[in-house]
Amino acid sequence: MQTRQLIVLATFFWSTSAGAQIRSEKTAQTASVDSDAVAKDVAAGRRATEAPKPLRIGALGGLGFPRPLVLEGMVRFRDVLGLGVEYGASPTISISGVDADFWSLSGDLRLFPLQGPFFVGLRAGYQHIGASTTITIAPLGSVAESATLDTYFVNPRIGFLWTLGPGITIATEAGVQVALSSNLASTVPAGVLARSPDATRALNTLGGALPTVDLLRIGLLF
Repeated sequence: MQTRQLIVLATFFWSTSAGAQIRSEKTAQTASVDSDAVAKDVAAGRRATEAPKPLRIGALGGLGFPRPLVLEGMVRFRDVLGLGVEYGASPTISISGVDADFWSLSGDLRLFPLQGPFFVGLRAGYQHIGASTTITIAPLGSVAESATLDTYFVNPRIGFLWTLGPGITIATEAGVQVALSSNLASTVPAGVLARSPDATRALNTLGGALPTVDLLRIGLLF
């Protein structure tokens, strides 16, 4: 009789232990499935956050040379291509005795060959320069004259453009502006202008090849 009771008790404890073990395994499996699902959701959210937007639109403003003040509207397609329209202006500056102020309007192309911040760009547009100077004409003495110089140009360059999470964009670049054609209108007689080396040198500088440097551009691309 006692033996039978022992067998019953042993069977009861064994079935209870086995049931607990099965329930523990099922709980662990459920937790593992839930953990995997959460990990997949987090990974999917991270990929969605890190994926580049197919299209960004915004504006940048900057400081540089030869146009100290620049405003650009820009559209960027993924991390491959950027298109922009740019307006540049300058307060009066003095080059070789000639006081000049100018503005420009241009179109802009940027290619990102590595799909990162580095780009190769080309700017093409129109530039208007107004200049005034005082020249010496013997035997008349000093005479104030003015001139305008209209130039079509191209500006190949390289640089870096970073767009941070919320759309804050920072850029820097350098290149060379090359005049394609120039038209000079002046109140100075041609013969007198030819005999004025300072004025001739200044006009050649403004209407020729110029280094371009954008120290900083900053804006938003949404």
